[in-house]
Amino acid sequence: MNVLAKAIKLLISDMDGTVLSSKQKIEPETIAAIEAAKEQGIDFAIATGRNYLNAKELADQAGITCPIIASNGARVLTADGEELSATTLTSEQAQQIYGIISQYEVFFEMFCDQGLVTAQGSTIDAAYDSLKEMSQESDRAKDVLDFFHNRYYVNEDVKMIDGFRSFIRNQAGQVFKFISFSFDQDLMKKIWEEIEQKVDGIYVTSSGHDNIEVMALGADKGTAVKTLAKHLGVSIEEVAVIGDNLNDVPMFKVAGMAIAMGNGHEDAKAIAHQVTKTNDEHGVGYAIRQLADRAWT
Repeated sequence: MNVLAKAIKLLISDMDGTVLSSKQKIEPETIAAIEAAKEQGIDFAIATGRNYLNAKELADQAGITCPIIASNGARVLTADGEELSATTLTSEQAQQIYGIISQYEVFFEMFCDQGLVTAQGSTIDAAYDSLKEMSQESDRAKDVLDFFHNRYYVNEDVKMIDGFRSFIRNQAGQVFKFISFSFDQDLMKKIWEEIEQKVDGIYVTSSGHDNIEVMALGADKGTAVKTLAKHLGVSIEEVAVIGDNLNDVPMFKVAGMAIAMGNGHEDAKAIAHQVTKTNDEHGVGYAIRQLADRAWT
């Protein structure tokens, strides 16, 4: 099937599990491919579940300046940091989502104008203690425990907020996204379903088997890709997207070409036009070379 009626002019890539290797960085081989593609007229952009500042930091470390779709499409920003769109949760929605998540022993974070925040108190403490117990029997749990310990208590990447409901009402500003983490996949499914049933006007997805992400309806990567393409004067048929998980599916459905990672979720692979190599095999770089050479048609 010839999906490339027009040459690709813009490649938009997910970050985790995609353009980032398992070392959580953009490798030199991928950077070189991005730069070579630009010389051939293929621009590059990022579409991630991460917040804007964190995504930009990782791009800056690789020497890449590009537009960024952040928080799963809740924010779209140009290479210069100009905000093209912001699709936010209302204060009432945020309160409802927090009320549901806080019933369970799970980690969660809220992305807002004040950065990444979580609620100080028994919920996070219980989740941390539970993970600590699991880490004695699971290397994966130990790695996650170390990650959250550093994130919350050492580097303090996430602010611990006392009086979270009051914070949402009076200090948070715009709320872009909630993300919740747990090794208990049945519990994640239960929280997903409860949020969908009880909160109107929201979109729930996942970027990994151990998380769920909640945004306002319309805050998805597909809508954001169309917004960015229009701003750049590129037709949607001239856009290729690449990703690995369920939160990438909306942009797979709208782009001229959808490329799934070799390490990607089977549902993403099922609707992709092409499947590239894994993130540790520089799958984004490989896909870029295929597009530049018009090898994928």
